[in-house]
Amino acid sequence: EINNPKFIIQTAILAAIPLALIVKEPDLSTTIVTFLIIASLMFVTGLSYKLVGIVLGITIPAIAILLLVIVNKGSSILQGYQSLRILAWLKPEEYPETAYQQQNSIMAIGSGQLVGKGLNNNLVSSVKNGSFIAEPQTDFIFAVAGEELGFIGCATIILLLALIVIECIWIGKKSRDFSGTLICCGVAGYIGFQSFVNICVATGIFPNTGIPLPFVSYGLTSLLTLF
Repeated sequence: EINNPKFIIQTAILAAIPLALIVKEPDLSTTIVTFLIIASLMFVTGLSYKLVGIVLGITIPAIAILLLVIVNKGSSILQGYQSLRILAWLKPEEYPETAYQQQNSIMAIGSGQLVGKGLNNNLVSSVKNGSFIAEPQTDFIFAVAGEELGFIGCATIILLLALIVIECIWIGKKSRDFSGTLICCGVAGYIGFQSFVNICVATGIFPNTGIPLPFVSYGLTSLLTLF
């Protein structure tokens, strides 16, 4: 039934309710991650590759056009601070006050080099001790990991998160019923997409947006939910 237009419309309506509530907060990053989880579950259920190709063919150019509109004229679709973050991501030299957090994160990760400066170092020049990043223990914890543990530490964190995602998918594959498969794949998507977005923000691949790094960022609600 998943490729039936009526079924897809029903799914879209049900998905739109929580997504609309989350975006209203406003929390665009969590909305995007939640949407990606829903989309991945539809794919696991057996969504047609042709339909997936059509959606990607529309979505990717639409994102590119939106970025061009924001760069040239600003955008009424996004809120002011959201457009500013995208502009600061694309042109950090023109928006230093907005881009400083992300730029300092990139420099901190790079400064750790291969093995890092040491865990809990007391250097005043570090992002943690020198307050170069506001609240580094939350959304930009990966910058601290990069500086203190270096490339090896960052790669280890990514590998561990990837192993958790793979384990979730493997358990789902062995599930005796399909609802169990969907639950496992949903959790895999939750951890995988959220980790991906957080690390992309910390390394400057995505615009700055607040979302915790699973099992690493400070925050008891996030940790308990993930466990």
